[in-house]
This record gives sequence, structure tokens and C-alpha cells, in this order.
Amino acid sequence: MKKALILFLLCSNVYSQISSKKIDRWISKNENLKSSVVSIAIKQLNKDKKISGVGFNTSMTPASNIKILTVLGSLTSGDTIPSIKYKISNDTLSISSTGYPFIAHPKYDDEDLETFIKSFNHIVYHKPNIDLTKYGPAWAWDDFKYYFQAERSEMPIYGNVIQIVKEFNDSIKVTPDIFQVVNNLKQKEKVYRDHQENNFSINPSLIRAGDTIYYPFVTSRKITMNLLESFFQTSISYEEDELKNYKIWNSKIKDGIYSAILKDSDNLISESLAANISLRFNDTISVDKGLKIILNSLDDNKIQLYDGSGLSRYNLIKPSSLVLALEKIYQYLGSDRIKKIFPNNYIITGTEDFVWGKTGTLKNNHNYSGYIFTDKGRQYVFSIMINHFTDDLDKIKEAISDFLKYIKSNA
Repeated sequence: MKKALILFLLCSNVYSQISSKKIDRWISKNENLKSSVVSIAIKQLNKDKKISGVGFNTSMTPASNIKILTVLGSLTSGDTIPSIKYKISNDTLSISSTGYPFIAHPKYDDEDLETFIKSFNHIVYHKPNIDLTKYGPAWAWDDFKYYFQAERSEMPIYGNVIQIVKEFNDSIKVTPDIFQVVNNLKQKEKVYRDHQENNFSINPSLIRAGDTIYYPFVTSRKITMNLLESFFQTSISYEEDELKNYKIWNSKIKDGIYSAILKDSDNLISESLAANISLRFNDTISVDKGLKIILNSLDDNKIQLYDGSGLSRYNLIKPSSLVLALEKIYQYLGSDRIKKIFPNNYIITGTEDFVWGKTGTLKNNHNYSGYIFTDKGRQYVFSIMINHFTDDLDKIKEAISDFLKYIKSNA
């Protein structure tokens, strides 16, 4: 009897992970997935078990699920994010950029860093080493007007966007205020900017009181210098020579950065983090070099990685690769930090928190990958990737919600 009980316990442990056959059967019964390419991977967390699922070694378009790799790349590169290089001489602060994106950002604060810089009467900006393009491969050229495609730059400031607020007295406030901005009541767009110039026009009649609009500006080193001077209200001089004998100011808000990437899916911050990873190894601000470091840390030659945010349609990854990446993140962070930086419960309401994950959406592609805690007390990493669908996105989201509830109850 005792031997039988031990055998039963061993068998139940071996087969506790939900089977690929059950997942395949669930997919075949779901009408919302008939017109889609579906790949699903699931694995019990921190257990030496195989990945279950359907088509989990199929390369798929990940969209913003790529941000999972960018965060993992930062963790494997030391989980220390350098904000600036600096050197102090009396009342002068010499700095050089690291690609860090939180200075004067309209949505995110780094008060410690800004207070430190503001404490000096004069700032000398040293030219950093850069290997950077403003846009990634296969980014849509006509999306330059949207917040989600703000330009990459060596030292992002104000999030590389202007903030336009229509106040309740109908006045328009623009931050920063160094650019030419005119009103044009005849234009059809709320805000318009020439493609290559920082000449903005606004139609206030199309903006509701209390609304806030973010619109990217054209970046350059000169613009960066002007904005630094405006924000810190001190003189800024420029130095071509490389900053030497410097110290590193490391960010004290690492989880705030990871949260901006994973919860808010901020593309510029994710791209900037990829460039920052490069700086840690190559002393060069470079998204491309950062991506190579991320790929080397994953030891997976099937991943095709073209940016750090997922805007590029050239990116390809298997659900099984995302599952292993998520497991590595868990090993670095543990469940408490996971729950802090990942959004919870997808679109599911009316239930206690049980799933934390990252969405990824491009037209006709929607994915969701993360961590799920089941009713049986088990923990899983998973990746659900649904590409090339023609049905409404809401139906795809409904299918994913059904799957998450199914795993919660049955795994």
C-alpha cells in the first residue's frame, strides 16, 4: 500500500503539467481562433520539465513581447542601470550620456538624478560614443507623429516629445517651450509638424479642455543641449573630447524603468535600455550592439531581433524561447518584483490576481506572455502568440482570457 501511494504521488507530479493534447483540444474548440496561426508554450516554473503546448517552436511576430528580452538583457548585464557619467570640479559638473531616458520625462520622474544635476552652477556636456539611428528597421515612416515612435537619441530628454495641454480656461500650454508653435484653426489635425522640422501648429478647437497630447520632436545634439539648459536653468557648454576619469551615477529606480517598459509598454524607454546595455560593455550608446548582447545571453540562434521595443515586423521569436526568457527573469527577480513590474490579470475582471504578463500587438497579431498561478498552487510561465488573424481583436482577447481561466482551473 505504501509503495502504491509513493508511485501515485510520483506519477501525479510527472503529469501535473497540463498536456499538449489538452491545449490542442482547447484551441480546436475555440471558434475565435479559426482564422489565426496559434502557438502556445507553457512550462511549470522552476521545474525540470518539458515545455507543453502547440506549435511552440514556430517563429512568430512578437510585437511588444520583445520588451521581455530587453528587460532580461538588462538583468543579465548586471541589473545596474547607469544614468550618467560624471566628473565634479568645484561648481562645474561634467557629464556624458548613457542613453538613459528619464531626464525631464513628462510621465516618469528621476528626482534624485535631476536634483543632483541641478545642484551645480555650470554643466559641461561631453560628446558620448554613439552608434545610433533614430528609427529601427521596418518602423513605419509616417508614425513619426505618435508618442509610441519618438526618436531614439543619445540623451533622451522630455521623452523626446512636446507635451500639449489644453487647460480649463482654454489656454494651450506647451512643454518644453523652445520650439516654434502657432495656432491654425483651419488644419484638420490637432497637432501638425513638418516631417524634418520642429515647426508645430495646433488647432485648439479640436482639443478638449483637460486633454494632454504628446507629439515627438526632431532630435539633435544641439536640441538636447538647448533643452538641458532650459530644464536645469543653468549654462551648458559642449566639449568634443571624451569624458575621462569619470564616475557613474546609477539609477535608483530600476523597477520604475522596467515597469514603464512592461506595464506601460513605452517604446522609447525600451529602445533606450537596449542602447544602455551596449554602453555597459562597449562604452557605446547603440541599440544594435545592445541587441547582440541580449541575443548572446539567450543562446538561441533562431531569434531574429531588430529593435528593443517590438515595433519592427522583422522580429521573430518562438513561444518556447519567451517561456525560457520569462523563467530566467523569475530567477533574477522572484515573485514579488515580478508582480511589481508586470501588469496583472490581462483584461480579466472580477477575480483575484492570478496572472502577470506582457501583451504585444501589431495589426493582425496579438500575444500575451507571462506568469500564472493556478488554483492548485502551481506556478507556470507561458506564452500565447496569435498571428495573422482576421477577426476582431476583441475576439482574440476573449480567446486568450478563456485560455488563462482554463489554465488557472485545470493546471
